[in-house]
Amino acid sequence: MTVSAKKLDLDRVRAGLQRWFAERLAGADPVHVGPLQKATSGFSSETLFVDVSHTTGGDEVEDHYVARLPPAGGGIFPTYDLSRQAEVQRVLLANGIPAAQPFAVELDEEWLGVPFFLMQRVGGEVLTDGYVALGRLHDDGPDAQGRVQGEFLDRLADVHRIDWATADLGPLTPADARGLLHDVARLEEYLLWATEGDMPTIHAGAIGWLRANLPRSEPPLSLCWGDPRISNVVYGPDWSQQALLDWEMASIGAGEMDLAWFVALHELASEAIGTDLPGFVGRQAMLDRWAERLGRPVVDFGWFEVLGLVRSDGIFLRIRSMLLAAGKDQPWLRGPTPGQIRIESRIS
Repeated sequence: MTVSAKKLDLDRVRAGLQRWFAERLAGADPVHVGPLQKATSGFSSETLFVDVSHTTGGDEVEDHYVARLPPAGGGIFPTYDLSRQAEVQRVLLANGIPAAQPFAVELDEEWLGVPFFLMQRVGGEVLTDGYVALGRLHDDGPDAQGRVQGEFLDRLADVHRIDWATADLGPLTPADARGLLHDVARLEEYLLWATEGDMPTIHAGAIGWLRANLPRSEPPLSLCWGDPRISNVVYGPDWSQQALLDWEMASIGAGEMDLAWFVALHELASEAIGTDLPGFVGRQAMLDRWAERLGRPVVDFGWFEVLGLVRSDGIFLRIRSMLLAAGKDQPWLRGPTPGQIRIESRIS
């Protein structure tokens, strides 16, 4: 679900898309946009499934898209740059990484009242974050599980091997804003924004720890996904990867930021359930596989683990405040989070 201060008017969005497609698909008559469906997962952008039918050159055509809009009334990030998401996905496809093909980025708010990004819909299955406890991957057994985990790590390393400079992705993180000290500064800035200046003591302490314990040598810069999770992949029936999703947090930084995010969040989820999938390997084997694929050793994983834990917990704090403001109080929203408990154990 999307957490926002306002409810998206689907009828208005559909009418706007109807006008937009009618103008965009010159020569197509008639053009019909079907009822919109909201994605059931995600706390960030508004994600809608859009079906468009039209007659072109006497042929009846049906196209299927995914539309992403900034959240109505605010979201978990201060700004939403749809153009950069589209550009990253184009670069991924050009480098053999499965992603949804961008169709259009419309910045003119005349149509929907906000900018929007349309991409071709990719068929397949997206796992829930509870894949360790239930679902097809849980049920398919160790061989399928091992393949999914291993190929995910391989693909993550492949993303980190992309020549981002030649692909003109440098603007994702301008040259004067790159490096670990800048990464920590951006994290601190986000925490202050997400908590409206009331940063928890554990996060303030972690920011100080990160500054005091910087790795002696910084890893090479890579294109970073930002939110690498198995639940951000579209899978085919045979567990082949059809598309990597959600690139709104993409940046230029150390690949270890992605690696630690994936490993730490998976471990937290497994610990909460009390078990892991039997076909999954442990932490060191994951790091080794990523390093072998990338062609260099992992740099100071412990430092990047703390960075990732603070980043993910900061996003949770923003989600929590928005849910509480919307009157959606739940027991899991109260008290220390598993991430905070692990941060404390790492920096104490």
